[in-house]
Amino acid sequence: METFLKIENIKLWARVGVLDEERELGQLFSLDIFLWTDFEECTANDDIKKTVDYSKLVDILKIQSKKIYFFTIEKYSKAILEIIDGEFKLSKIKIILTKCKPPIIGFDGKVSIVRILENK
Repeated sequence: METFLKIENIKLWARVGVLDEERELGQLFSLDIFLWTDFEECTANDDIKKTVDYSKLVDILKIQSKKIYFFTIEKYSKAILEIIDGEFKLSKIKIILTKCKPPIIGFDGKVSIVRILENK
């Protein structure tokens, strides 16, 4: 049975974008995270120490996002993967990073990047 933890709609404020204003003022991003690890020990013993502390993860990402200055969401998404991978021993990580209001004239949508990291 495949089991993963999903954390949805983490709001992050970061200075990422091609325009000077985006890097100076920052903007809102939304992040969805999927985490694969062995949840069996946690499940069997109901032991919180044997699972992913997602409150810690969210706090780390919010703190780190305030320090980030990048031109692209591609680079920002790589940094997020590195932060998660550095903090937790996971077999697989998938993220969906969304720029909520990209500054494109006549465009009212969102732009997202999906990245997957697998540790063998």
